[in-house]
This record gives sequence, C-alpha cells and structure tokens, in this order.
Amino acid sequence: MRYLVLVGLIVGGLLGYYVLWSHMIDQVSVQANAWIEGQRRQGRDVSYEHQRLWGFPYRLSLTLTKPRWIDAQNPAGWRLEADEITAHLQLWDLHHVIFDLPGSQRIGWREGGAERQASIVTERFRASLVADGAGNWLRIAADLLKPEFSGALNAWSADKLLLHVRRAGNVPPSLDLAVQADDLVLPPAADGPLGREIAHLRLVGNARGSLYGRSLEEMLGSWRDSGGIVDLSTIALEWSNLHLDGDGSLSLDKQFRPLGAMGGKMRNADAAIDALVAAGKMRSQDAAPTKAAIALLSQRDEKGVAYLPVPVTAQDGKLFLGPAALFSLPSVLPGQ
Repeated sequence: MRYLVLVGLIVGGLLGYYVLWSHMIDQVSVQANAWIEGQRRQGRDVSYEHQRLWGFPYRLSLTLTKPRWIDAQNPAGWRLEADEITAHLQLWDLHHVIFDLPGSQRIGWREGGAERQASIVTERFRASLVADGAGNWLRIAADLLKPEFSGALNAWSADKLLLHVRRAGNVPPSLDLAVQADDLVLPPAADGPLGREIAHLRLVGNARGSLYGRSLEEMLGSWRDSGGIVDLSTIALEWSNLHLDGDGSLSLDKQFRPLGAMGGKMRNADAAIDALVAAGKMRSQDAAPTKAAIALLSQRDEKGVAYLPVPVTAQDGKLFLGPAALFSLPSVLPGQ
C-alpha cells in the first residue's frame, strides 16, 4: 500500500509539473504573439513561417523559422532577417532569456536611395538577455563561434567573438562594455604593415552619452555631438609578434571615424620595426638606429620583461603607433 501511495505521489507530481509547464509555455507563446501584434500596430512588418513550442521538462523554448522584422516607416527602412531563432527560458528564472541563432542573419537598410545589406554566418551564435521585473534590459551577451561578416559590413571574420554589455547608469546614460576577438581577420582594405590577422583583441570599458534619432547616422551623430565617449580601462592586443597593453578613450570624428588616444606598453617592438620596413613605411637604413633608441627607452615590468611605453592614437582616419601609421580607419557607418 505504501508503494502505491508513493507511486501515486510521484505520478501526481509529474502530472502537476507537466500541467504547470504547459501553462507556462502557453504564456510564452501569448507574450511573443502580443509583442508581434504590438510591433504591427506601430506600423512594422513582423512575420515568420513556423512557430514551435518545446523544451519539456527543463526549458520553455520557442522557435521561429524564417523570422523577419521590417520598419518601413523609418527613413533607413531597417530590415532584420534570420534563418531561425530560438528563445529559451528556465522555469526558475523567467527574467533570463537565452537565444540560439543558427545559420545566417541579415540586416538591410536604405542609404542615399540605395538598398544595402550585410550578413553574418556562424558555426554557433548564442546570446542572452537579462531583464528586470518591469521588462527593462540589464545585461546583454553574445558568443559567436567562427563568425564571417560580408556585404556592407565588409569582409572580416574571427575564430571567436564575445560581447558583453551591462546597463551602468541612467544619468548620464552609460554602459559597461567588454569585447574579445580571437584570430580576427581584418577586411582587405584594412591591410597594414602587420598584416590582416590579429591573434587576440580584448577591450573593457564604459561608454557614456545619449543616443537619439531615427537613423543610425543620426543616433551616432547625436552621441558624438553630446560628448559621447568610450573610456577603455583594458586594451590588450596581440598582432603578429607585437603585444600591446594599455588604456585610453575613444569617440568619433565628423566623418564618423574612430578618434582617440591611449597609453600602452609595447612588447617585441623590434618586430614592429621589421614589419614597417617590409611594408615600405620605414627606410631600412633607419631601422637599426630606431631599434637602438627603443632599447634605450625600454623599461621592464615586474616580471623583468622589456617593454616600450608608446602612445597609440586614432585620428584623421588612421591608427598611429607613435608616429607610424599602421592602417586606415574607415567610418563606423556601414557602407562608408
């Protein structure tokens, strides 16, 4: 009899859990469809081919195939499309949404009467969103494995790309940022004396400033003109044989190109000199005295490793390492 009671309790608990899960997954569908209808009432075109609800017993999962979002009323005519998107919720933490975006994603817009499009293809694209009880986002993160960008965003790729954004304050608006890229391959137009392959890049900092406007250009322009700035507490770069660590700040110039300065510790500076000579940026007869000057100016860190204190600046559409221009910096606006 006791075994029958125990089995009954277990079966009843499982049935109760399934009823709870079914109710909650239905609520997920209701909320998703309510958001879509809200977007449509605002004049946006939102559509998808199929919707699937799944994830029992651990997750509340919603998958949309061929989702599309178009804001035709915006001057830029923004368009977002994906092969598929899945949102996962856990029953014990409904404020944390995990997204899977397999295949390719595309973004399109109008610029000067021309239609532009950029796409990204990855082996894995996962993102997460944490919100508070009122629905305001608190943290956003993205983890991309082997992303390849093409189209108006130029052709560049990486082995791994990580992005973390956290709301830091409202007055003035600010965000904590962290970006990491491994085995980054720059676009052909950015080819400089050290080549296009960057082994490692890591940026950590805080972005301050207000964004407003109907197009990306208007939003970035308002941010720049209101004193928008990104303070970077960590800049770590491994490029060819050159290693650079430092901190600094960045903004945008009138042509929407990166503008800023940093102080850094450069290791293996001789390798950078050899690269400048090989690229024709420095005369070979100047290399030896330059290396001798570097040896005199070098210092040693707490581990006894030699480094050269060096300024890095972004101005006039170029990135300078000391007085030497490494490569051109295009506008951050897509297609420019």
